[in-house]
Amino acid sequence: MSLRQLSRIDLNLLLTLQVLLESHSVSTAARQLHLTQSAVSKALARLRAQFDDPLFLRVSKGLVPTPFARRLQKPLHEWLETAAGLFVHEDFDPLTWKGELMLVAHEYLHVTMVPGLLESLREQAPGMKLKVRSQYSQQLKGLEVGEVDFVLTLEFSELAADYESEVLYSDAPVILARAAHPLRRKQWTRDDLLRYPRIALRVPDSDKFAMFQPRPGQPALSQLWPATYETDDLMVALATVSRTDCLLLAGGVLNGLARREMDFKPLKSTYTPPFGLAYCLVNHRRVQKSAPHQWLKRTIGQLFRAL
Repeated sequence: MSLRQLSRIDLNLLLTLQVLLESHSVSTAARQLHLTQSAVSKALARLRAQFDDPLFLRVSKGLVPTPFARRLQKPLHEWLETAAGLFVHEDFDPLTWKGELMLVAHEYLHVTMVPGLLESLREQAPGMKLKVRSQYSQQLKGLEVGEVDFVLTLEFSELAADYESEVLYSDAPVILARAAHPLRRKQWTRDDLLRYPRIALRVPDSDKFAMFQPRPGQPALSQLWPATYETDDLMVALATVSRTDCLLLAGGVLNGLARREMDFKPLKSTYTPPFGLAYCLVNHRRVQKSAPHQWLKRTIGQLFRAL
């Protein structure tokens, strides 16, 4: 049956049919539905016309369903139960819930925070499948249309009222260089810094981030320190820094990873880049009433508070 055909049916009739199939009595059905017996009898007449079947035969003890009506009873009951469930918020237990959510995460957070998040899910919500992407353009549009559930990234300069944004972590930028970089042998100045190539990490939608918006009286980062090379792969950027004299202006959240797993660390200096970093969790208001989404949101927040 097409939606156009379904639209011609009074769905209240199906509820009446279900009660008649359970009670085998017009008077009992009328009491349960808070209708008059006359109204139930008229509904039954319409049902007979709709299905082109008598549905019930009257006997001394009430109504007896026809074979066709008996075949309807089980699928009709299941259909009405499903329809009733549409109006009930799900009982959410992270240990038993099964489903899939989509997270877009800035590369810095993808490599530093997401492994811990996945470990938390394995222990607390083993049935929750999480897809994580770093390279996803038009992230806010993805949230709006439901392709993305959360975006974990740098603070956006502007957000419409349909979005919620929570700052989870404030960070200071650092300049990463390999352990044997020439600048480590002396006290260096900003002019010394500019003699070495900077590799830039290209991040989707970066033109919408607050940190990249020009401030009154201040030049943009691209003017202060132009990038020589650019990549959209953090691992390529880090590998390049560890093997060459290239420098990477990055978030301090990478410090631990740099020290533990690669041959580079931040340069120490009195020079501080003229901006800070704020990492935010962004979602669309469509997930405000979703228990799985709100649980994941709290779990991500707890991981950041532990930093």
